[in-house]
Amino acid sequence: MDRLPKHIGMQGHVRRRDFIGTGLALAGAAALRPVSPLIAAGVMEGTKATWLSHYTYVAPDLAKTRDWYHEVFGMQIGRQDEREAHLWYGDEGGDTLMIVRQAEAGEKSPRVERCGFVLDNWDGDAVGAELRRRGLRPRPDTDLGFWFNDPDGNEIGVFSRDHVTRPSAAPEAAHLWETLSANHIVVTSNDYRKLGVWYRDLFELRETIDTGRDVYQWFGDSVWIPTAVAEGTQTSFELKTLDHVAYTIADYDSGEVEAELRRRKLIEPEADVTGSLGINCVDINGFKTQVCDKNLVPDAEGQRG
Repeated sequence: MDRLPKHIGMQGHVRRRDFIGTGLALAGAAALRPVSPLIAAGVMEGTKATWLSHYTYVAPDLAKTRDWYHEVFGMQIGRQDEREAHLWYGDEGGDTLMIVRQAEAGEKSPRVERCGFVLDNWDGDAVGAELRRRGLRPRPDTDLGFWFNDPDGNEIGVFSRDHVTRPSAAPEAAHLWETLSANHIVVTSNDYRKLGVWYRDLFELRETIDTGRDVYQWFGDSVWIPTAVAEGTQTSFELKTLDHVAYTIADYDSGEVEAELRRRKLIEPEADVTGSLGINCVDINGFKTQVCDKNLVPDAEGQRG
């Protein structure tokens, strides 16, 4: 296992006195963009992101990855075949789909590619027109979504809330944890501030803190974190992966989470995470993730503020 430097976000761990780390960097347009005629006319409410729709986890072993996230994070298994499996999690705020895709021969894995955001009050024609007005060259995904690229080149999307629908599930034995939402998502960039402004403008994100190395941008129960890439390392676009997705679990207990992660050898033996509201670790494939309390980011914001 690679050593995890002591940071929340992209690297390390978090305590109550620490602040959340790593995010994606935003390159692009200024916030003072003219209002679309479609918005002004009341045809659409804009491109405000309200929830995390779905993303794709490229796995070296589909079955092993599917079973681990089902067992540990309690994700519901939906449609599956030999190439991919659908894993669901969420709460009353909404559902999120993680598509686990089997890596092709020679393809880099594990990694997280393609991240889609939910837009409420979907009007496909209006959304497509607005994206084209912004010069984003949207690529349709049915009539309920579009893919396009951010200024760094990362592939992102916007989707109707019903683009994908969580299937009903039969009762089953309790899992280790119940995942409620993506706590935060980190993507790295050479210019996190420029990229952050672009995302804030496009998705109407509620920005709370700029630490000088990353910026916190809220949508729904999740935080998008554009982050400055560490010197001598590659950006999310260059690596073709988000840095990580962190998960909020129900009934978070720091001591119990730490004990379980140590038992599974998913954190460094010497890591001091006592009392942490979010514990950085790796998953079954050695890919970075984080197990979090719902108050991780608000607490960090309070410490900064």
